[in-house]
Amino acid sequence: MATNNFLKNILTLVSGTASAQLILLLISPILTRLYSAQQFGNFGVFVSIITILLVLVSLKYELALPLVKQHSIAKVLLHLCFILIILSCTVVAVVVYAFDSWLVEHLNLSLNKSELYLIPVALFACGCYQLLHFYAIKTESFRVLSVSKVTQSVIIAIAQVGLSLWTVFGLVLGHTFGFIASTLMFLLQKRDTLHFNGYNPKRLLAVAKRFKNFPKYTLWASLANTSSTMLPVVLFSGYYSAALVGLYILAHRMLFAPVTLIGNAVGNVFMSNAKHYLVAGTLAKNTLDIHNRLILIAMPIMALTLPFLPEIFAVVFGEKWTEAGEIAQFIAIWIYFVFTASPISTVLVAMEKQKLAAYFDFGSCIVRLGSVVLLSSMAFKDAIMYFSIINALVVSAFILLVFSQLNISIADLIMPHLKAFAVLCLPSFVIIRLLAEQSDFIGFLSAMFVVLPLTLLMIRKKI
Repeated sequence: MATNNFLKNILTLVSGTASAQLILLLISPILTRLYSAQQFGNFGVFVSIITILLVLVSLKYELALPLVKQHSIAKVLLHLCFILIILSCTVVAVVVYAFDSWLVEHLNLSLNKSELYLIPVALFACGCYQLLHFYAIKTESFRVLSVSKVTQSVIIAIAQVGLSLWTVFGLVLGHTFGFIASTLMFLLQKRDTLHFNGYNPKRLLAVAKRFKNFPKYTLWASLANTSSTMLPVVLFSGYYSAALVGLYILAHRMLFAPVTLIGNAVGNVFMSNAKHYLVAGTLAKNTLDIHNRLILIAMPIMALTLPFLPEIFAVVFGEKWTEAGEIAQFIAIWIYFVFTASPISTVLVAMEKQKLAAYFDFGSCIVRLGSVVLLSSMAFKDAIMYFSIINALVVSAFILLVFSQLNISIADLIMPHLKAFAVLCLPSFVIIRLLAEQSDFIGFLSAMFVVLPLTLLMIRKKI
């Protein structure tokens, strides 16, 4: 019965997340025809700033909520986090409103004052939603959590389309409305259990001290991890035009969204069994097996779509986004390794080696941000190409680190990639190149009829 409930909860959460992601993906072809690449670039900078600040607003105390057994302590934690969110957003609001002119003129963030003024509001909405997200996990309110994600995406989609005449402010405001709506939905659904009465400062301080390791350690590891993903967008906006950054953001968003969705789903299921594998002594075997299976999913998709990404982007998003497809070709190798690494990111947690993972996060953050600065003198597409290669190497290094902790040899790590590339990618690229002059469609079909049977053969024979 417990297993059935667990699987039901996973299915509920995954279905909600998938539906929410699908809504945002389906609305993208409409948004790309309503907004310019420059406006997408400005919006990407706004979201990156919010995402980085979101790590800080409650000092990561919200992560303790699902771990607390006593409901009374969870309520105190909830109260503590809410106070921290209010204080953090107040500080951000004071800085934004007091130094708005200086921020616009000197930081080169590609944002005007009206968009800057929305940062504290959006941060408060996102902070409250993040807090209620973990409270829902604590109370096992997975249906509420799933519905909130769908509500958020629906409101974002409607608002961003409806406010398109407001240019980039419409994108920013629509994003903010989505988080406000999902937070209000949470509050309405859980209004009977959300009360902040009867807590005194001493009890809040006692709980803060009890879970002090979250702001002491987890906060900085999360900040490094988030910054390494989001800060490059902000830095790119300072070195290149907002239009070029917008092309990168669309390419990144379209490729990462399905990878994140599938990877997180597989990762959540793998994480739920990781401790069992560790106790049974099969963690290394199962990690290698899931890694190899993901290779056989990712490699044929890359083989069939990589040559046609510019054409795909032009058809789906409009001719003006063809360059985004070219950028997508550059970052495909990075996406490939992220996908194959997605489930094994939980292995170090299962092995209780969080400190090792934190050290790697800090190191990778320095490498990624440093590479953006060093590559800034290059042409934009060249910079993106090398940045993607560096990121692919960073993710590969993480996979190697995990495999080394499991005593899996380098040969066992590398050979499945080489075999899949030789059997699936090379024939596809050759066929597409030979038949491209006749028709891209004929080349695609011919490659598909070669790649798909070979993929099935490799899965069946476990080559």
